[in-house]
Amino acid sequence: MRTAYDTEFERLLDAARELLGVGDDARLGEANQRINEALCLRPDSVDGWLVKCQVASATGDDMAALAAAEMAARRAPNRAETMYWRGAVLGDLGRHREALRAIEQAFREVTVDDHWILEDLFYEKVTILDALGLHDAAVACCEAGVARCPGSALLRAALVPSQWARVRSSLKVLRGGQT
Repeated sequence: MRTAYDTEFERLLDAARELLGVGDDARLGEANQRINEALCLRPDSVDGWLVKCQVASATGDDMAALAAAEMAARRAPNRAETMYWRGAVLGDLGRHREALRAIEQAFREVTVDDHWILEDLFYEKVTILDALGLHDAAVACCEAGVARCPGSALLRAALVPSQWARVRSSLKVLRGGQT
């Protein structure tokens, strides 16, 4: 844990991330409070809105998560992570065509610094394609994901038909990336 912060905003943002990362639902209210305080200090922070999206998603408030994702996307429409979260939340809301467009845009926006999000992008796209009934496209996407992310146990597991149902049920919103 970092102990010295340049600003109160950074301290609050980091506190919200840490509370979210604990994986304890009882701490999500506190994470939400911290991120709200941070956003009061910097309402134009893309990272702040992305953390807000993740906290709202973790609490099951998909509408608040979408609102936060939209706030981030308006501020950074060419950032892969903002489009990823927008797509993930739209997928959770059953708005699969919109979700697919956002995920495809995220793929177009990936830079060399975004390699950490590739597995999540492939994962989300596989889920959306499957939800749309495009099973062959989902498998092809999964294969492409394994080619780009050869260390991905989850993408590999998704290619095994006997494991597909288990993997499918675990793909609601991915929380593996850091903002």
